[in-house]
Amino acid sequence: MRWRWLMVYVLLGASALGVTLAPLTQSLMERAAAMTVQTAFDQPPVFIGMQTIAENGDLKPFALALHDGKLLVSYLSSDRVDEFSDRLKHLRTLHLREKAPASITGLALDGERLYAADFKSGDLLVADYKTGRLLQSFGWLPDRKAQIKALGITLRADNLYVTDVASGQIRVISTTTVDKVREEGELILSFPDRAAKGVQLGYPTWTMVTPDGRLLISDARTREVKAFTCSGRFAHLFDKEGMAALKTPMGIAMDDLRSPELAAEAKKVFDPSGVREQGRIHVVDAALGRVKVFNALGKYVLTYGGELRQPNGIVIDQKTRLIFVSDAKLRAIAVYKY
Repeated sequence: MRWRWLMVYVLLGASALGVTLAPLTQSLMERAAAMTVQTAFDQPPVFIGMQTIAENGDLKPFALALHDGKLLVSYLSSDRVDEFSDRLKHLRTLHLREKAPASITGLALDGERLYAADFKSGDLLVADYKTGRLLQSFGWLPDRKAQIKALGITLRADNLYVTDVASGQIRVISTTTVDKVREEGELILSFPDRAAKGVQLGYPTWTMVTPDGRLLISDARTREVKAFTCSGRFAHLFDKEGMAALKTPMGIAMDDLRSPELAAEAKKVFDPSGVREQGRIHVVDAALGRVKVFNALGKYVLTYGGELRQPNGIVIDQKTRLIFVSDAKLRAIAVYKY
């Protein structure tokens, strides 16, 4: 049961509301924009700086999302979501539960709607992105007897991929209504099947869909990253021995630096999905306070983030080559460039 207490410690912590943020200095962001780093595939990104929380507040940044150059940040033990410009200037604050008890641990956007996972209630929240007004929430399974306990969410092709820590499964939920086909909020698929051997999830925390259609899942109980197809078939494990070992894997994101080794293979093997032409995969480890980097097929490459303490979320802007990592213990957003 020790892992359960570890996750409670990692994921939950009392936070005070009503705290404003201190923006990263404009000069620092201007310097980051002007920097030409161009790191190689086997080199770590360059640490730029931190955005911290002011006024001795207790907001703990957790989930991150990028949309049209803007960065959205949610916090543990709060219904608050902050939006920042591409210069990390604070633009506005949304309260998805009207300041009611909540803990927003997952964020996803489709342009008009903001989707959020409320870990406190387990519900999935749907809000109007422009106004922040809560449109609906859902989380009951079709039997109306059990609820999803949502932690992380990923949006892909009108489906939300939700990590349900109560069941140790991924719930695929429709975000659209198609006449006589499916309804918004409908449970489309749950996986892995509980009868399947060797591919069970213990405590799935985060997901990411790769360009070739694999669903990558961080599993904090088994300390692994597992790859499935989006239809629920197990594909492969990531490296997990030696320097690749994970303790509490959380956020996952991909950059656009191709592996020279895999790129050379792509010219010799049949690779219709283009997986070998894809970038590095960054996996945040909350317990180790580091980010581990793997190639597109899950082979370990390097580790970075010595300045981190309890990182959770990560997003990568491939246009600006900036990496943003949320750190709950430091109450800050770390910024890197590759």
